[in-house]
Amino acid sequence: MRHFWLASRILLFFTTSLLAETDLHYLIKSHQWGQIENHFKNSTPSRESEVYTLIEFHEKSPNGDKEKRFRYLLSLIRGVFVTDANEEEVKKILTQTMPFQTTLFKLSYWKLYNEITAKNFLTPQERIQFLNRLNMEEDPICRRALDEQIRLLAANNQWKEIIEKIQSIQDSHKRYLLTGDSLYRLGKAKLILGDEKAAIEDWLNCLQKEGLMDQTVQMIASDWSKYKGSGSILQLGPSELTLFLPAINSNDKEALFRSRPELFSSRLNYYEGFKHLTQVLTKVGKTNELFRVLRANKSFVDMDSSWIVTLADTLYQQNKFQQAIELLKTFPGKDAGYYRVLAASYDRLGDKELYFENLILYLGKYPFNLFYQDRLIEYLVERKGEKSRYAPLVKFERALAEIPNLPVKGRLVYWYLRSLKENGETDRLKKELKRYYALCPGSYYTRVIREEFLSTIKESNKPENPTYNKEYLFEYLSYTAGIPEESGALIGRNLGFVYPKDSYELGNKLGGMSSRIQGHKLLNLAKEYFRVGEDSLGLHLVNFHVKRENLSEDEKDEILVGIGDLTRNTYYSAFHTRSLLKRYLIPDDPILLPTSLSVRMYPRPHQTIVARYANENGIPEDNVYALMRQESFFKETATSRSNARGLMQIMPATGRELAQRMGVTSYSLYEPETSIRLGTKFLAYLLKSNGNELKWASIAYNGGPGNLRKWKKSVYTGDFNHFLEDLPYKESRDYCRIVVSNFYAYDIMKKYHKL
Repeated sequence: MRHFWLASRILLFFTTSLLAETDLHYLIKSHQWGQIENHFKNSTPSRESEVYTLIEFHEKSPNGDKEKRFRYLLSLIRGVFVTDANEEEVKKILTQTMPFQTTLFKLSYWKLYNEITAKNFLTPQERIQFLNRLNMEEDPICRRALDEQIRLLAANNQWKEIIEKIQSIQDSHKRYLLTGDSLYRLGKAKLILGDEKAAIEDWLNCLQKEGLMDQTVQMIASDWSKYKGSGSILQLGPSELTLFLPAINSNDKEALFRSRPELFSSRLNYYEGFKHLTQVLTKVGKTNELFRVLRANKSFVDMDSSWIVTLADTLYQQNKFQQAIELLKTFPGKDAGYYRVLAASYDRLGDKELYFENLILYLGKYPFNLFYQDRLIEYLVERKGEKSRYAPLVKFERALAEIPNLPVKGRLVYWYLRSLKENGETDRLKKELKRYYALCPGSYYTRVIREEFLSTIKESNKPENPTYNKEYLFEYLSYTAGIPEESGALIGRNLGFVYPKDSYELGNKLGGMSSRIQGHKLLNLAKEYFRVGEDSLGLHLVNFHVKRENLSEDEKDEILVGIGDLTRNTYYSAFHTRSLLKRYLIPDDPILLPTSLSVRMYPRPHQTIVARYANENGIPEDNVYALMRQESFFKETATSRSNARGLMQIMPATGRELAQRMGVTSYSLYEPETSIRLGTKFLAYLLKSNGNELKWASIAYNGGPGNLRKWKKSVYTGDFNHFLEDLPYKESRDYCRIVVSNFYAYDIMKKYHKL
């Protein structure tokens, strides 16, 4: 047997080993089990990271072996290679000298604990001893271990030991480590040992925790009633009583509301109690009482206006449209959802003018909701076969003025231009065609507009000197739609003068996030979990940090972009860069973005694999990336509600059929090699079946080849752009636009920026 704790730490001093370790972490994170298997065919693990890699391989790979996984887990914790993973070897952990507890060690320790619990190798008291050997730090594994240890102590009636264990933890760590269940058991321990005052204080603190499970509230209520009397909770003051509402049954709540009218006029001390009370009153239809509570607790209303929207949404779902409107009008807020619920309620009440006004106010604040963008077009354009009836132009102009100039505005601009044409507004149409790109930069619809109105556009000369100023540039882009082959005057030119406000500064800020994260203990630990694919643990740390430091959503996104950059996690870099662009209302047009942002928005992960299978199937790499970006946003472990999996979101049944045809016998749809190989093969087939046109193939990839044939037969009349507008399935309409737009973006990255 060979010791590898010391060896692993010595090897860390060598750059080659550091690179190897980083590569192993990346392979784990991205589920590249085939490469891991090949790596260890001719080598024996000697470092902690290598042993952990094999633990993950044998857990998640289709070729994994559960017994080997258990043996590697035990070996990593024991510090020596174990050939016989038995109960005796497990019990040696209880007395061995513990090494420095790295992130991989703690992960393995927790995984091993779950294994030995399932195998029943240790008694409850030995399990407590096993868990007690972990150092209690601000760490999600320590949090789980402490919660489990306290649960075992409570089950064993070791109440004094619970108090001692929690007292032994640094005060600065308690806020993170103590879960709601642990706080509940701490309070129970104090109550059983005679300290009723401290117990009640702990329980009240526990009940104030945001997101506390109803089950925990019910456990506290049960013990409270047991020790204080069955009716004691109902006699509590309003602030304390409202914290217990999730544990009170419906009949008792009704009786409570009748006997305790002061609940509705009291100023409550706890926000969670306020939320419980207002939620219950909304659900049971006591709107008068609801309004009284809201007026009495205006400070809570002002603290979070989105909660009023949540209550109004509940009223809307109950078909209480007038009450929803009254609630929002009485307690207005800045949340975009305020206008969304107003619009939906006025729509159901048949007030079309107020529906329209609130709809565009909502889209002005949050233009990214494609469902409501479509509702806007339905309001403005009445479709009847080949003919369309348009709302007055003043309505189009009102919407155009309110909604920000972003790609998502493209469909509105397109239908506005069609309305001008069909209403004979020729001079106005010509004027708008010289500036449409500025209204929806980078939109799928910029090329649709150019294609449909090309003859009118070409009645004017192609603008010269497009980099003179913004006006000239947008007139040029409105002439060429940004198509690289038509936009030679822009290729290789510095367009910094037209970058959207704050975009350059944002790119610089994101570039500096890596050093900020590495210099912060908690965020650096979160990064370590992300490095090996334990995203939920890393996110838990990030969320805790954001809440503790009272950071904004912008700052949270910046942290996650930095973590994505550090861990080569393309999904986090791209997704949270996009979130920031949305919040700043910056168009994601790669022509108009600094490359510090565009390279994060349009990355090329797994490029060697993509290139191999794209070449093998005779299709452009950009087609694969355009599809991958929409399907999974580059998340290797993505799983949809319909159970599609992996980077290319392949359904298991489709995967089995493709794998069988290609002679693949053992595979995981989460493994990039498999997902890209099968997805590219399927995409190539669909392209070949549809004239090598991505727009048609994308509809078939999303809606199915059979549905595409049916839609072509029933809707297509020779104009693809009009066909897509009339396509009866919204998801495939949106999907096609986004995939084709992605393709354009990758083409621009390559031809404008050589990236």
